[in-house]
Amino acid sequence: MINRTAIYSNIDGVRNTCDDWDFHDEETQAHLHGLHPYPARFIPQIPRKAILTWSKPGDTILDPFCGGGTTLLEGILLQRNAIGVDNNAVACLISRAKTLDYSVQDVAELEQFASFVPSLADPNTPSGISIPQYKNMEYWFAAEAITDLGRLRWHIEQLSERCRILSLTVFSSIIVRVSYQDSDTRYSRQYYDYIQGTAIRLFENKLLDAIRRLKEIVWKPKAKCSVIQGDSRCIPEIPDESVDMIVTSPPYLNAYDYHKYHRHRLYWINGDVPFARDKEIGKHDTFTRRGAKPEPYFEDMKDCFTEWKRVLRPGGYILIVIGDAIVSGQPVAVADRFIELFAELNISLVDRWTRTLQTSRKSFNQAARIDQEHVLLFQK
Repeated sequence: MINRTAIYSNIDGVRNTCDDWDFHDEETQAHLHGLHPYPARFIPQIPRKAILTWSKPGDTILDPFCGGGTTLLEGILLQRNAIGVDNNAVACLISRAKTLDYSVQDVAELEQFASFVPSLADPNTPSGISIPQYKNMEYWFAAEAITDLGRLRWHIEQLSERCRILSLTVFSSIIVRVSYQDSDTRYSRQYYDYIQGTAIRLFENKLLDAIRRLKEIVWKPKAKCSVIQGDSRCIPEIPDESVDMIVTSPPYLNAYDYHKYHRHRLYWINGDVPFARDKEIGKHDTFTRRGAKPEPYFEDMKDCFTEWKRVLRPGGYILIVIGDAIVSGQPVAVADRFIELFAELNISLVDRWTRTLQTSRKSFNQAARIDQEHVLLFQK
């Protein structure tokens, strides 16, 4: 366990409280927030509180590490335009699915599709098949699972655009469960006897749940959202000083490998695996190597912060949720280093808090034993 008295520090003149951002007893999977698993995503109450406190309707909110789209969905439901950036195609797919402007007709099409899906569990039901080709797929999936997924994928490809994106997101959500990959947080092979039709039944249940969740918000007015698959260190698509607030949780140093644990999903949704791998910041595989040092992570994050300064308007706020880390057996005070990097860019720390995690509900990297996070508020 990290020695918190050593790694957590106070900045003179800035309060450091522990209860303002916990939200332990609140529902965190409401409506489309529960559409797809995404390890390490932050709970919707955090961006909601930040957006309501430090922005106004009509503003533009940026999440440069949009992940599962939590900030984006909260932003558009609060009448703030939203922009999301992520290097991982799974994250971009989820974020788009959560923030599209669905119609009643879309819901009807999805319900019709859901009623058809169970028939695909019968191998005699006529169907096209769409299977990606990649190395070692047969090692990670039973032949019957590949067939089930291929039949589902072909029919999803026939849907109209918004329905296809939502259904493909649901499809992505079941990939790991019907593979031999142990879990979303363990990239090891765990063989079991796959039963023909399992993927079909899982997909049907998840799609019906997604439709139910969609009905909760389809009628609500929403602002606009755009999602960019790109690198947060360089976002030329976003003009200078066009963003009013940034709300994000950057990749934690030495905590997770998104490209690895989402790899099968990436292949099945036609995502760019090398781009996700090569552009990922802070990945666990890199910082668990013998003699690893944390400096490359902070160099990458400074490049991000420099780009955020460019796109943020004067006076705009940045809210970051981040945890500390251990690299080569040594504690790394990540939040304190972030504060130093922003100071070098003449961006001021306004406030900071710590929030306590419910470790029993943590979704990634149990070995890192992250039990607290920092909430940092800056102003340009």
